[in-house]
Amino acid sequence: MQVFVSNEIWLRAIVYIEDALAYKSLCHKTDPLSLRIHRFVGGSFYRVLYGFVVAVFLLLAFVESPSSLSKNSDFTVDGGKRYELPFGVTHSIEFVCILLFTADFIARCRISDKPPWKCKWLFAYGIVNLLYFIFFGVFVGLRMSQLRVYRVLRPFYMIQNSSIMKKMLNAVRRSLPEVLGVLVVLTLNVVIFGLSGHILFSDTIRIEGGTYFETIEESMWNFLVLTTTANNPDVMIPAYQENRLYFIIFIAYIWLGTYGLMNLLLAVIYNQFRQHFKVSVKDLIKRRNVALRAAFEVLTNPQIGRNRSSSHEKSLSDREIHSDSDDNLIIEDRELSEEATQPTNSCIEISAVLSLLDYIRMGRRYKKYLYKKLDDNRRIQTDHLDKQDFVKLFLDIETDYAAQAQRERRRGTLEIPFIKWIVTHACFELIGTVLAFVNTVALLVVLSNKPDKRGVHKGNEFVGIMNIIVTIYFVIEQVLRFLGVGPKVFIKTFSYCYDLVLTAVVAILMTIVYTRDVDVDKGDLLATNLLRSINLCICFRVIRVVLQVKRLRVVVKTYLTLIKHMQVYLGILMALMYVYAIIGMELFSSDVTPEIHNRSAIRNNQTLAEQCGTYWNLEYYSLNFDDFFAAIVTLFTLMVVNNWHIIVNAFSYSRRDWWSSYYFISWWIVCVLLILNVIIALILDAFIDRWDRKDDTTPDQGNFHVNQFVEPSERARAFSEKELITALHRNNIIESPFININSSTPDIPSASHVNSQQIFCGKTKSADTRR
Repeated sequence: MQVFVSNEIWLRAIVYIEDALAYKSLCHKTDPLSLRIHRFVGGSFYRVLYGFVVAVFLLLAFVESPSSLSKNSDFTVDGGKRYELPFGVTHSIEFVCILLFTADFIARCRISDKPPWKCKWLFAYGIVNLLYFIFFGVFVGLRMSQLRVYRVLRPFYMIQNSSIMKKMLNAVRRSLPEVLGVLVVLTLNVVIFGLSGHILFSDTIRIEGGTYFETIEESMWNFLVLTTTANNPDVMIPAYQENRLYFIIFIAYIWLGTYGLMNLLLAVIYNQFRQHFKVSVKDLIKRRNVALRAAFEVLTNPQIGRNRSSSHEKSLSDREIHSDSDDNLIIEDRELSEEATQPTNSCIEISAVLSLLDYIRMGRRYKKYLYKKLDDNRRIQTDHLDKQDFVKLFLDIETDYAAQAQRERRRGTLEIPFIKWIVTHACFELIGTVLAFVNTVALLVVLSNKPDKRGVHKGNEFVGIMNIIVTIYFVIEQVLRFLGVGPKVFIKTFSYCYDLVLTAVVAILMTIVYTRDVDVDKGDLLATNLLRSINLCICFRVIRVVLQVKRLRVVVKTYLTLIKHMQVYLGILMALMYVYAIIGMELFSSDVTPEIHNRSAIRNNQTLAEQCGTYWNLEYYSLNFDDFFAAIVTLFTLMVVNNWHIIVNAFSYSRRDWWSSYYFISWWIVCVLLILNVIIALILDAFIDRWDRKDDTTPDQGNFHVNQFVEPSERARAFSEKELITALHRNNIIESPFININSSTPDIPSASHVNSQQIFCGKTKSADTRR
């Protein structure tokens, strides 16, 4: 008797495993069409395509009217002339992008197990699409190219496609009550000192015909700016000149506000945000466990069998690995014997798992590692995997592979024992480090005494001879390293490759310098550039000193790791900057004009260009909101908060009211006090974690946020049978959650009871309704 494997069951198992590897939930339909759409949407090709469309959609702001296609942002140069694209070009691209987003929304609704109005992000996706279509049609129909505030909706399309960005925003939202408490205290501090400054200094402190504290609004504003120290000590000097005891008020405010409340705000954000974000990230571990267990439940269905054709008995070297980018899954029905379809105490044969791996989209290196691990397990232990072994096989695959790869790199290839002993000796690295340091110090001495010589050249015999000796030593060092540790370890070690590149560049450049008749003193441009390059390489070589000190190496590796994984947090910052740039263009575009700087000032009958320390006197003309590029640069300058009050005062003066300053204050609160402090908190947490581990050799593999916020013991913790069965029942993988938890062999419901047309994460239907 022959039976056939169900395509649907195999497809479900494959999708579950891929969801587990991507830390996705099982909230999607399970009919074959929905599963194939789900795989396509989650595929690498679709993700790249979606990212490209989002990038084009966001970058349209640079070429839309008013475009940023000009040489500079200074409105006093060439009258602020800029190249404008014909009407309709950007609108056509924008319309195509919206159509693609609408198609993506429809696809996500098709595979979602819940109606769109029950999924907040999917519902928001639809609302944003609808609003964008309405506003787009109205503004294009009226041929309005300037007032287009609806463009603030664009960053949503970037955020909604990133689960980590959504988790970060959710953690920020949950942290707001505690953060608002500190902000209220900070506001009271500004109000109290602002009133005190107005009462004490309004009539006595004068500067260029006016005062810093003439009105309550000006007094509060100047104390708010003093919180960032941007106007210190300017705001204090007039009062200090009047009476030295007035200094006590300002020092008290700085200690309470700048050094007290601002640091307290960082501490609150660090504690609360980390706590809430950690809870969200820990849920990813459970997602992976539940998805893997769901795949096991599907595969242990007696109707699908647990064997594969004899072709999968071949060795690892003969097995073909399918392309990771294969989005169109085609599984042919396979003929299995009747014996293979009988259950074996809820176990899966390794040959069946090997069969499944051929179709799972995952990294090629991980797939090879699993093939080898399963083959070794089949030869040494058993031909079956129980549910614990199956889940463990995929659960920590990134960490397991990284540890295995590190062990293989340490073994190396083509090692020469005697040379390896020389290379691994502590004195070998010490000699190279000392030479690099001495060479750099000698270069600094020469450049300090004879800056016109540009460093090393034929006329300086001492430094020239030292460079030759050091370069020869480093060439020999690279050869010995290559022979001692083997090519595999050499190529995969960053510090070795770094030294190799610098040594090769210096050796080539010095060969050219000392074999050609070049002289810097005669104005030889080639010689000058060559010697500059040599000097730069010598300076960069001193970095190896940092890499030799373990504590400094921890700092460097933490910094590099953060740079690699900061795109999510910088994405939130850029989304916020995008929104504020669009709003700023609508509010302040062309407000600061060339005519204003000649306008007579209110104080002392001076023009604004003549008043010391003003926007016009400092010629900050390029900092404006006349186009998107200029708006981004202006917001970045405001984020740094150095002289930010000068920019704010200029736009407030151009609008002749204080209400416009609230836009800039809100930017300071949301960006500087909230988002930047969140990023600083993440940097602190990453550094503390790496420092406490005292391990600078652990490879960074897998999900960065899981590794960062979830302890290794928590990641390795096995979820109880009750937790997994409850989660599987909640996701409708099994019908009954009632099992004997205390029994050593719990009666786990078989996956054969699953209705293939049911959807996950939905409410359980009654048996009569399913029938």
